[in-house]
Amino acid sequence: MRRYLLFHLLFWLMYIAFTILDMQGFISRVGWPLSFLPLLMNCTLTALLVYVHTLVLIPWLLERKRIVWYIAGLLVLVSGYTLLRSHSQKYWDAVAWPDEPMAVSSYFKWNFFYADWFVLISTLLLFTQKWSEQKQQVKNIQIDQLQTELKYLRLQVNPHFLFNGLNTIYGFIDSENVEAREMMVQFSDLLRYNLYEADVDAIALGREIDHLRNYVALQKARSNDNVEIVLEIVTADPSVKIAPLLFMPFVENAFKHASRDDRQINRIRIGLYQTADRIRFECDNSYRPPGPENSGIGLANVIRRLDLLYKDRYSLQIDKLDNNYSVRLTINL
Repeated sequence: MRRYLLFHLLFWLMYIAFTILDMQGFISRVGWPLSFLPLLMNCTLTALLVYVHTLVLIPWLLERKRIVWYIAGLLVLVSGYTLLRSHSQKYWDAVAWPDEPMAVSSYFKWNFFYADWFVLISTLLLFTQKWSEQKQQVKNIQIDQLQTELKYLRLQVNPHFLFNGLNTIYGFIDSENVEAREMMVQFSDLLRYNLYEADVDAIALGREIDHLRNYVALQKARSNDNVEIVLEIVTADPSVKIAPLLFMPFVENAFKHASRDDRQINRIRIGLYQTADRIRFECDNSYRPPGPENSGIGLANVIRRLDLLYKDRYSLQIDKLDNNYSVRLTINL
């Protein structure tokens, strides 16, 4: 922005210097105080010509392919500039040289030339500026892509190390400890899904359900007896493709913020129901105030994804009532 303003400031300083040189005869005739008014008039008319053309005609007409309207607007703008500047020059020349009056038409040719010249210059400068901005944007995108690629390559080291470590730990678990070995397999599957399989635009609903079951199973294993966890899934066609990890932020939120009162049964209920034309997801959990807020980063991200991927094809309702936090998400396939 600062460079943009500096560029315009230099442009107008150069124009004012050129105009002053062009008005030397007038200035020597009437003096500086009176010369300021025609100088201001010339600069104002030229500024209107330049900025109406670059800020109105080009972005609103030329760039929107309204060529006929652009040409018509340009002719009106150039004609208006030529006429107004010619009348202004005739008036001030009559003040400086009252014995040598000139007709308005005698000014038309040069003022029409000036108008065309400034239209051409302003157009070239505008598109040069746009080209420079686009070049900088491309450069920034390339830098971001490079940083993302480097970050991704760095992350590739850790998953392999983690999987190797998990396999090693799995080997040291007593073969009779079936529960621990199953938990290790479930955790490994969760990790693999998040790192490798979920990095796609769409995935089979059945695979998303497997991931959901593994996550809930692990949470059950680490929860107390006074936490009642229910998972209900009904699917018509598990091969249906959906965006990955749409339901997990709500499920994670339920386990994170569910109540942990030893004097009562704390409940978490998750349901996923698929028919031929829609998917309905439900998630409820008991909580003790202050309960979960729907302004977290995970929830904000999934809502943004829903807006982008299923715009006008989904409904989401989040309620907190009687110490119960509920989510109702419906996606039309």
